[in-house]
Amino acid sequence: MKKPNILITNDDGIHAPGIYALWEAMSQIGNPTVVAPNTEKSAVGHAITISDPIRIQEITRHGGFEGYSVNGTPADCVKVAIHSILDEKPDLVVSGINMGANIGTNILYSGTVSAANLGTMLGIPSIAFSLDALRKGDFSASKPITQNISTIVIEKGLPTGTLLNVNIPNCNSSDMQGYKVTEQGTEFWEDWLESREDPRGRKYFWMTGNRLNADDSMDLDGYAIANNYVSLTPIHYKLTNESFIPELKTWEMK
Repeated sequence: MKKPNILITNDDGIHAPGIYALWEAMSQIGNPTVVAPNTEKSAVGHAITISDPIRIQEITRHGGFEGYSVNGTPADCVKVAIHSILDEKPDLVVSGINMGANIGTNILYSGTVSAANLGTMLGIPSIAFSLDALRKGDFSASKPITQNISTIVIEKGLPTGTLLNVNIPNCNSSDMQGYKVTEQGTEFWEDWLESREDPRGRKYFWMTGNRLNADDSMDLDGYAIANNYVSLTPIHYKLTNESFIPELKTWEMK
Protein backbone atom coordinates (compact mmCIF):
# COMPACT_ATOMS: atom_id res chain seq x y z
CA MET A 1 0.00 0.00 0.00
CA LYS A 2 1.34 3.41 -0.99
CA LYS A 3 2.35 5.62 1.90
CA PRO A 4 0.60 9.02 2.03
CA ASN A 5 2.51 12.17 1.13
CA ILE A 6 2.54 14.59 4.05
CA LEU A 7 3.53 18.26 4.01
CA ILE A 8 4.96 19.50 7.32
CA THR A 9 5.23 23.16 8.28
CA ASN A 10 5.09 25.35 11.39
CA ASP A 11 5.52 28.91 12.66
CA ASP A 12 8.35 28.31 15.14
CA GLY A 13 10.85 27.88 12.31
CA ILE A 14 12.51 24.94 10.61
CA HIS A 15 15.10 24.59 13.40
CA ALA A 16 12.49 24.28 16.17
CA PRO A 17 12.32 21.06 18.23
CA GLY A 18 8.59 20.71 17.60
CA ILE A 19 8.88 20.37 13.84
CA TYR A 20 11.65 17.82 14.27
CA ALA A 21 9.38 15.75 16.53
CA LEU A 22 6.55 16.04 13.99
CA TRP A 23 8.90 14.96 11.18
CA GLU A 24 9.95 11.93 13.22
CA ALA A 25 6.31 11.00 13.81
CA MET A 26 5.16 11.51 10.22
CA SER A 27 8.17 9.59 8.84
CA GLN A 28 6.74 6.45 10.41
CA ILE A 29 3.34 6.72 8.68
CA GLY A 30 4.07 8.49 5.40
CA ASN A 31 6.46 10.34 3.09
CA PRO A 32 7.06 13.72 4.71
CA THR A 33 8.24 16.93 3.06
CA VAL A 34 9.22 19.79 5.37
CA VAL A 35 8.74 23.39 4.21
CA ALA A 36 8.92 25.89 7.06
CA PRO A 37 9.99 29.46 7.89
CA ASN A 38 13.71 30.10 8.20
CA THR A 39 13.13 31.88 11.54
CA GLU A 40 10.36 32.02 14.12
CA LYS A 41 7.15 33.54 12.75
CA SER A 42 4.84 33.12 15.72
CA ALA A 43 1.64 35.19 15.85
CA VAL A 44 1.81 36.35 12.22
CA GLY A 45 -1.64 34.91 11.55
CA HIS A 46 -2.52 34.34 7.91
CA ALA A 47 -0.11 36.93 6.52
CA ILE A 48 1.42 36.32 3.10
CA THR A 49 4.38 38.01 1.41
CA ILE A 50 3.51 40.16 -1.60
CA SER A 51 6.11 42.98 -1.62
CA ASP A 52 9.38 41.08 -1.14
CA PRO A 53 11.03 38.15 -2.89
CA ILE A 54 10.50 34.72 -1.34
CA ARG A 55 13.70 32.72 -1.09
CA ILE A 56 14.06 28.98 -0.49
CA GLN A 57 17.04 27.12 0.97
CA GLU A 58 17.58 23.40 1.49
CA ILE A 59 18.16 22.50 5.15
CA THR A 60 19.64 19.35 6.69
CA ARG A 61 19.46 18.44 10.37
CA HIS A 62 20.71 15.40 12.23
CA GLY A 63 19.00 12.04 11.94
CA GLY A 64 18.19 12.33 8.25
CA PHE A 65 15.95 15.40 8.55
CA GLU A 66 15.82 17.28 5.24
CA GLY A 67 13.60 20.16 4.27
CA TYR A 68 13.26 23.62 2.80
CA SER A 69 13.41 26.90 4.70
CA VAL A 70 11.44 29.89 3.41
CA ASN A 71 12.08 33.52 4.30
CA GLY A 72 8.37 34.13 4.60
CA THR A 73 5.33 33.31 6.69
CA PRO A 74 3.80 29.92 7.50
CA ALA A 75 1.09 30.56 4.89
CA ASP A 76 3.83 31.39 2.36
CA CYS A 77 5.45 28.04 3.12
CA VAL A 78 2.32 26.09 2.23
CA LYS A 79 1.84 28.10 -0.97
CA VAL A 80 5.48 27.64 -1.98
CA ALA A 81 5.36 23.91 -1.21
CA ILE A 82 2.20 23.26 -3.21
CA HIS A 83 3.01 25.48 -6.18
CA SER A 84 6.79 25.23 -6.49
CA ILE A 85 8.29 22.29 -4.60
CA LEU A 86 5.94 19.31 -4.61
CA ASP A 87 5.08 17.48 -7.82
CA GLU A 88 1.50 16.90 -6.64
CA LYS A 89 -0.77 17.92 -3.82
CA PRO A 90 -0.01 16.09 -0.59
CA ASP A 91 -2.56 13.83 1.07
CA LEU A 92 -2.24 15.78 4.31
CA VAL A 93 -0.87 19.06 5.68
CA VAL A 94 0.31 19.08 9.30
CA SER A 95 1.49 22.22 11.09
CA GLY A 96 3.46 22.18 14.34
CA ILE A 97 4.16 20.86 16.82
CA ASN A 98 3.81 24.42 18.10
CA MET A 99 5.36 25.47 21.38
CA GLY A 100 2.32 26.86 23.20
CA ALA A 101 -1.37 26.07 22.97
CA ASN A 102 -3.47 27.67 20.23
CA ILE A 103 -6.88 27.99 21.85
CA GLY A 104 -9.66 30.49 22.39
CA THR A 105 -9.43 33.85 20.66
CA ASN A 106 -5.67 33.39 20.27
CA ILE A 107 -6.36 31.09 17.32
CA LEU A 108 -6.73 34.23 15.20
CA TYR A 109 -3.08 35.18 15.77
CA SER A 110 -1.65 31.73 15.23
CA GLY A 111 0.67 31.14 12.31
CA THR A 112 0.47 27.42 13.10
CA VAL A 113 -3.29 27.33 12.63
CA SER A 114 -3.16 29.68 9.64
CA ALA A 115 -0.72 27.39 7.82
CA ALA A 116 -3.15 24.52 8.29
CA ASN A 117 -5.99 26.74 7.13
CA LEU A 118 -4.08 27.53 3.93
CA GLY A 119 -3.90 23.80 3.27
CA THR A 120 -7.64 23.60 3.86
CA MET A 121 -8.24 26.45 1.41
CA LEU A 122 -6.29 24.47 -1.19
CA GLY A 123 -8.55 21.44 -0.67
CA ILE A 124 -6.13 19.36 1.43
CA PRO A 125 -7.08 17.82 4.80
CA SER A 126 -5.06 19.79 7.33
CA ILE A 127 -4.23 19.63 11.04
CA ALA A 128 -2.62 22.10 13.44
CA PHE A 129 -0.79 20.51 16.38
CA SER A 130 0.21 22.49 19.48
CA LEU A 131 1.72 21.56 22.84
CA ASP A 132 0.60 23.47 25.93
CA ALA A 133 4.11 24.55 26.92
CA LEU A 134 5.37 28.10 26.57
CA ARG A 135 9.03 27.28 27.18
CA LYS A 136 10.44 23.79 27.62
CA GLY A 137 8.20 21.02 26.37
CA ASP A 138 8.57 17.27 26.06
CA PHE A 139 7.36 16.16 22.64
CA SER A 140 7.76 12.42 23.28
CA ALA A 141 4.15 12.01 24.44
CA SER A 142 2.90 14.14 21.54
CA LYS A 143 4.36 12.05 18.70
CA PRO A 144 2.03 9.03 18.97
CA ILE A 145 -0.92 11.42 19.29
CA THR A 146 0.02 13.17 16.05
CA GLN A 147 0.38 9.78 14.34
CA ASN A 148 -2.98 8.53 15.58
CA ILE A 149 -4.93 11.62 14.56
CA SER A 150 -3.13 12.03 11.22
CA THR A 151 -3.78 8.41 10.26
CA ILE A 152 -7.49 8.78 10.98
CA VAL A 153 -7.74 12.07 9.04
CA ILE A 154 -5.98 10.53 6.03
CA GLU A 155 -8.50 7.67 6.14
CA LYS A 156 -11.68 9.64 6.82
CA GLY A 157 -10.88 13.12 5.51
CA LEU A 158 -12.32 16.40 6.82
CA PRO A 159 -15.28 18.52 5.69
CA THR A 160 -14.60 21.08 2.98
CA GLY A 161 -13.24 24.29 4.51
CA THR A 162 -12.62 22.73 7.93
CA LEU A 163 -9.29 22.08 9.63
CA LEU A 164 -8.62 20.19 12.85
CA ASN A 165 -7.01 22.21 15.63
CA VAL A 166 -5.34 19.82 18.08
CA ASN A 167 -3.93 20.94 21.43
CA ILE A 168 -1.94 18.54 23.57
CA PRO A 169 -1.37 18.88 27.33
CA ASN A 170 2.25 19.07 28.45
CA CYS A 171 2.32 15.94 30.58
CA ASN A 172 3.53 12.36 30.55
CA SER A 173 1.64 9.75 28.56
CA SER A 174 0.59 8.09 31.81
CA ASP A 175 -1.13 11.31 32.92
CA MET A 176 -3.09 11.80 29.69
CA GLN A 177 -6.83 11.48 30.27
CA GLY A 178 -7.75 10.79 26.63
CA TYR A 179 -9.30 12.82 23.84
CA LYS A 180 -12.03 15.46 23.94
CA VAL A 181 -13.86 16.90 20.95
CA THR A 182 -14.17 20.55 21.90
CA GLU A 183 -15.34 23.96 20.79
CA GLN A 184 -13.20 27.08 20.66
CA GLY A 185 -13.16 28.61 24.12
CA THR A 186 -12.73 32.18 25.31
CA GLU A 187 -9.11 32.24 26.48
CA PHE A 188 -7.26 35.39 25.49
CA TRP A 189 -4.06 37.26 26.21
CA GLU A 190 -4.28 40.27 28.50
CA ASP A 191 -1.30 42.05 27.02
CA TRP A 192 0.53 45.29 27.57
CA LEU A 193 3.65 47.07 26.33
CA GLU A 194 6.62 47.40 28.64
CA SER A 195 8.62 50.55 28.06
CA ARG A 196 12.37 49.90 27.98
CA GLU A 197 15.53 51.70 27.02
CA ASP A 198 18.40 50.46 24.85
CA PRO A 199 22.10 51.08 25.71
CA ARG A 200 22.00 54.35 23.75
CA GLY A 201 19.08 55.71 25.72
CA ARG A 202 16.46 55.19 23.01
CA LYS A 203 13.04 54.06 24.15
CA TYR A 204 11.48 50.89 22.79
CA PHE A 205 8.56 48.66 23.76
CA TRP A 206 8.27 44.94 24.40
CA MET A 207 4.88 43.25 24.29
CA THR A 208 4.12 40.93 27.19
CA GLY A 209 1.06 39.64 29.02
CA ASN A 210 -0.80 36.82 30.71
CA ARG A 211 -3.12 34.10 29.47
CA LEU A 212 -6.61 34.49 30.92
CA ASN A 213 -9.17 31.72 30.82
CA ALA A 214 -12.47 31.69 32.72
CA ASP A 215 -13.87 28.62 30.91
CA ASP A 216 -15.13 25.83 33.16
CA SER A 217 -16.55 23.34 30.67
CA MET A 218 -14.83 20.24 29.38
CA ASP A 219 -16.46 21.00 26.03
CA LEU A 220 -14.09 23.97 25.55
CA ASP A 221 -10.50 23.67 24.33
CA GLY A 222 -8.62 25.44 27.11
CA TYR A 223 -10.39 23.70 29.97
CA ALA A 224 -9.92 20.32 28.34
CA ILE A 225 -6.14 20.61 28.02
CA ALA A 226 -5.90 22.09 31.52
CA ASN A 227 -7.37 18.79 32.67
CA ASN A 228 -4.87 16.73 30.64
CA TYR A 229 -7.17 15.91 27.72
CA VAL A 230 -6.07 16.19 24.10
CA SER A 231 -8.41 18.79 22.60
CA LEU A 232 -9.68 18.34 19.02
CA THR A 233 -11.55 21.34 17.64
CA PRO A 234 -12.91 21.47 14.07
CA ILE A 235 -12.66 25.08 12.95
CA HIS A 236 -13.35 27.07 9.80
CA TYR A 237 -13.14 30.69 8.78
CA LYS A 238 -16.66 31.48 7.71
CA LEU A 239 -16.89 34.73 9.66
CA THR A 240 -20.36 36.00 8.74
CA ASN A 241 -22.60 36.60 11.77
CA GLU A 242 -25.71 35.13 10.17
CA SER A 243 -27.91 35.78 13.21
CA PHE A 244 -27.39 39.54 12.83
CA ILE A 245 -28.26 39.72 9.11
CA PRO A 246 -32.08 40.09 9.57
CA GLU A 247 -31.63 43.06 11.92
CA LEU A 248 -28.97 44.62 9.72
CA LYS A 249 -31.39 44.52 6.80
CA THR A 250 -33.81 46.71 8.77
CA TRP A 251 -31.33 49.55 9.03
CA GLU A 252 -32.16 52.57 6.91
CA MET A 253 -29.10 53.39 4.86
CA LYS A 254 -28.95 56.93 3.53
